[in-house]
Amino acid sequence: SVVNQTLQNVEIIIVDDGSTDGSTDICKNYAEKDSRIIYFKKENEGLAAARQDGMERASGEYIGFVDSDDWLELNMYERMYSVAKEENADVVFCNAFLDEDVKDKIHLEPGVYDRERIEKEILPRSLAGLTPKGANSVIRWCNWLRLYKRSLIEENNLSFNRKFRRSQDLQLTFETALFAQKYVSLNDEYLYHNRTQNNVSSLSRGYTKNHWKLTRPLIDTLYNDVNNYKKQDLSYNMHLCAFFFAVSCCRNEYELSSFPKKQKIKLLDEIARDNVVQNALPYIDSSKLNKFFRAIYDGLKGGSGASVYMSYKKHLFFVNKYKPFARKLMSNKLVEKIHSLLK
Repeated sequence: SVVNQTLQNVEIIIVDDGSTDGSTDICKNYAEKDSRIIYFKKENEGLAAARQDGMERASGEYIGFVDSDDWLELNMYERMYSVAKEENADVVFCNAFLDEDVKDKIHLEPGVYDRERIEKEILPRSLAGLTPKGANSVIRWCNWLRLYKRSLIEENNLSFNRKFRRSQDLQLTFETALFAQKYVSLNDEYLYHNRTQNNVSSLSRGYTKNHWKLTRPLIDTLYNDVNNYKKQDLSYNMHLCAFFFAVSCCRNEYELSSFPKKQKIKLLDEIARDNVVQNALPYIDSSKLNKFFRAIYDGLKGGSGASVYMSYKKHLFFVNKYKPFARKLMSNKLVEKIHSLLK
């Protein structure tokens, strides 16, 4: 789907991050047939390092990313590049199908954003935000949904931290927004296919060992970015960002792990007692969170893995207890609605 793009004048950089499954032969075969392909094999370091190795070798005017298990609409780069040139944009942002044909939600209203709108509408939600119903309104931070002007990256010395192993895309997404002067949202155009539900081998699914320890360095980097950015106070959004990361890591330990209760509590304790979490909580109004986030908030506020465990358990108990009743109620309402329409 990359070599067959309608935009043919592209440079295709394949970073083989220590593959062991026969990908090397496939990549070499493509490189031999297509002079646009630059093939580079290296020892496995993880996604952030692979992205950085690709960026360092890029010579194009704009840079995009494609993950190895995904694919593109054939006009994706022609569409995004034409808009980028027309608007002289630093960043162009599209949307994705989840698997074959499920459209992801709109994260950012379509349109052209100048610097004032970037600061007001994009920068805060690049970290985190709250919907009216108390969920996270963060703008999806995947690099593969964006085209970045290479000069923006190089002139501001932006790069991936090679050591990041979780949610590493957020760093470049946020840092480019800090410097971008024009940002175009094509978020109502679905140009990318993100393999999710059927991709059981994806590293972003299932239990992650040392999830909090792997995420913590990214949180520190983002806090440092926010503190150094003097034009705007983004501290509230950063505190929310840290909280939502903590929630994600709590879910990893409570729901996705198969450990016994004692070990789960020990792992949850590392999150709950961390200063970055405890420092963030006072800035968050828990009354504006939905029931799930409020439950984890209360557990984290208790300051221990045991309090998180009990809050999580209590929340799931009520959800599981009343879910059948809610489904039956909704079903009855739906039947009544259908009857009224038929009449």
